[in-house]
Amino acid sequence: MAGEGAVFISETGAVMESEAPKGKVINSVGAGDSMVAGFITGMIESNDYEKAFRMGICTGSASAFSENLATRDEVKALLEKLPKKEEA
Repeated sequence: MAGEGAVFISETGAVMESEAPKGKVINSVGAGDSMVAGFITGMIESNDYEKAFRMGICTGSASAFSENLATRDEVKALLEKLPKKEEA
């Protein structure tokens, strides 16, 4: 969904939606791959879908807002600004 946010549907059918963090897109190449990597990292670290989903959104966005791939500090800064999940 690019700048419009993301949707996550679990194996039980639970749905989470989130807007993308606000920022200036500099280079969106690799942002989707970064989102997947962030989600996997979130699952490894927390084993929690909501935390992993938020980590994925912020990792993909941080990469899009950067000339290179996102750093952990850039991801953390976006995590602090991202509104809590909405269930559909």
